[in-house]
Amino acid sequence: MRVSVFLPALAACLLCLSCTEVSPFLKGASSLYDLETGAALTPARAQKAAGFYGTLEGSLFGSPQSVSFVRISQAVYGLDILTGEGESADSTSALCLRGRATAGINGSYFNMEDLTPMTYIKDNGAVVGSTAEEERFRTNGSLFINPDRLAVDASDTTAVLPEGERWWEVMTSGPILVDEGEVMDYREGISEWDLFYHYRHPRSLVGTDAEGYLWLVVVDGRAPGKADGMTIEELTSLALEMGLTDALNLDGGGSSTLWTRQAGVLNHPCDNRRFDHEGQRAVPNVLAVR
Repeated sequence: MRVSVFLPALAACLLCLSCTEVSPFLKGASSLYDLETGAALTPARAQKAAGFYGTLEGSLFGSPQSVSFVRISQAVYGLDILTGEGESADSTSALCLRGRATAGINGSYFNMEDLTPMTYIKDNGAVVGSTAEEERFRTNGSLFINPDRLAVDASDTTAVLPEGERWWEVMTSGPILVDEGEVMDYREGISEWDLFYHYRHPRSLVGTDAEGYLWLVVVDGRAPGKADGMTIEELTSLALEMGLTDALNLDGGGSSTLWTRQAGVLNHPCDNRRFDHEGQRAVPNVLAVR
């Protein structure tokens, strides 16, 4: 497991105007905006920004795709798990507004009848969810959060947390797509879950790149001719194209929602079966940028 600690010297490096070249992914983006002001950005300016959001629309993997994303510097922004189980569950945007977030994405898998988590969730030091047996086929990774550090790891934390660390917040999900640069391959041995792994669906992921930036990403789907969605293998390829060295799949389908305070819902949640920004689903947890 790789843990990144963001000290002042590293913070200065992350925001340095000449540290990195513009990535091919940003050059191909359809739109890019500053996370705080909503001002339009060029790829070069986005590369240097502490936080930005954007979209990528066009043909990927031989089909129409619509991808929304947020990238933040961990030297400037933090990430929190916000929970609202049962009667307190709400849309991703509502939970983020309730938590005074700058941006946010839907969280992990949950029971759609009572709106309670079906994976391990630790929020503000308290365990509020455990992994159900029926979710173990895909929940092989976790996001670990402390005030000054964050890690994505191929670890099922239903019982044991990473050695040597006491993590204040944890979200288990999966499958893990990329782990410390190693690409995960799910093409064999999972025929009983073929529909989940090998069919195209809306998807959500959280990941980090080699420079320590954090990414929140949603792929739209179930909108023929506009957004087909992706398989897990295609989503992994997208994560690599974005430069992610660690990436974890979150809950997808009708739950997939990416929101910013400046722009509102960025993607096209499909729970209303329309290609608009209104079809959010109530969820019991989100990842919130502060």
